[in-house]
Amino acid sequence: MNDNSKSNAPEKEHRHPTTRDDLSVAALDLIAQARREIMICSPALDPSLYNRAALTEALGHFIARQPHCRARIVVEDTEHMLLSSVRLVELARRFSDMIRIQRLGEPHHGMTEMFIVADSEGCLYQQDITVIDATLDLHTPHLAVPFARRFEDIWAASEPVPGLHTFRL
Repeated sequence: MNDNSKSNAPEKEHRHPTTRDDLSVAALDLIAQARREIMICSPALDPSLYNRAALTEALGHFIARQPHCRARIVVEDTEHMLLSSVRLVELARRFSDMIRIQRLGEPHHGMTEMFIVADSEGCLYQQDITVIDATLDLHTPHLAVPFARRFEDIWAASEPVPGLHTFRL
């Protein structure tokens, strides 16, 4: 039997980012994989990751691909986000229909982990945002789907971010 009988499915990939740069590359790789939706959940957004031009450019390219592409972000420390992740906040303000940011709801306060899910196909998981020790799994729906379901529960309990969508004259 020849190799043509194998599926053309993308090859699974598993990595362990252990530095801020590795974590940034992992997030960019995951965003690059996304075709429909990106879900981000974190107690706080690290400016060294979320206030970088590379990440906001990647998100901008993602939402520009198709009119149905969207990104949803849930964060607990929204005050810090508004001050320190200016690039992401401005992108969300500019594309408010495609990039939505909500505040973590009361039932989920005190969360220490961060996860990003792309299309329920890949995920980046950091058990504790104070320690750079994460796992990136690309093309692994069996690992990403539980995070996507969890995100939906968290999103349902989240609330709008005061001051995110200010009116400008």
